[in-house]
Amino acid sequence: MPTLTLFSPLFFTFLAFILKAIESSFFPNLGIPAGFTPDLNLVLIVFLTSRPLGLRCLLAAAGISLTTSLFSSSPGIIQPILHLAIFFAGCHLNRTVFMNHIFPQALFAGTCKLLLTIFLGIAIGSPDFSNLILKAFGGIITTTIFAIPILFCLNTLQARYIPSNPNILSA
Repeated sequence: MPTLTLFSPLFFTFLAFILKAIESSFFPNLGIPAGFTPDLNLVLIVFLTSRPLGLRCLLAAAGISLTTSLFSSSPGIIQPILHLAIFFAGCHLNRTVFMNHIFPQALFAGTCKLLLTIFLGIAIGSPDFSNLILKAFGGIITTTIFAIPILFCLNTLQARYIPSNPNILSA
């Protein structure tokens, strides 16, 4: 069994910490407004929707969701629940639409960022709805743009760790 599949939840949770640290320290220093920063952990959740649904995949999505809520300013458990809802919606969508390619996954990540920004803005009680929509569309663009290289790297890693003959059990 490849190491990446054995420690998948731990690997994705650690990767979520790294991406959240990049997101919270790198993008503000570039002068990008807070509403326009991409949600890189959402890209990880979207990548997990393309994998077969199982306990490891669910634990990895839960780890990413909880990691995201540690660094955010949203109230309580709302953001992890929304991330897990996006995970289950993506898993269901993967059964009906072929989302194993980078561009559909990136568009799905951008669309989820739009919904996530609007739902969290309503939950916090944002008084300016036009500013909320502007932040949401800025988040769509940046999340979709940054999702493409991250998904490419993750798909390359996944292809590297697929066993050469999956029908033979390894000892």
